[in-house]
Amino acid sequence: MTIINITLPMRIIKGLSDYSNVVNEVLKQDISFNILKFSMDSSGTTMLLDVPEDKIKDITKSLKKSNIIVNKKGRVSVDKELCVNCGACVSLCPTDALNLNSTFELVFSEELCIGCNLCINSCPRYAIKED
Repeated sequence: MTIINITLPMRIIKGLSDYSNVVNEVLKQDISFNILKFSMDSSGTTMLLDVPEDKIKDITKSLKKSNIIVNKKGRVSVDKELCVNCGACVSLCPTDALNLNSTFELVFSEELCIGCNLCINSCPRYAIKED
């Protein structure tokens, strides 16, 4: 599975049915998928979807026809040499992929990371980067 970030610009959102159109476009690919995150702001709506890697091209093509912005997301990596184990990133991680162990050293679990990238801007040393 691979994470994609889709954005529905505010100018194309007229009502609730526009959100179901996104889901229906993905379902046309005859796949199962997970909606990992759903957020809204003044620029539009953003969703993180976890979809099968082999369907990315078809899903992207289908969504772009509806003026939906699609970006493939990467997981993050932690540069242990830059990290000072301050824990600023830990509280922002919605999946507990980032934790401090019993010796207060940062531990990153790649399997739990959903690529939301909330942790990236929290790091004062820029030790967390998108892969």
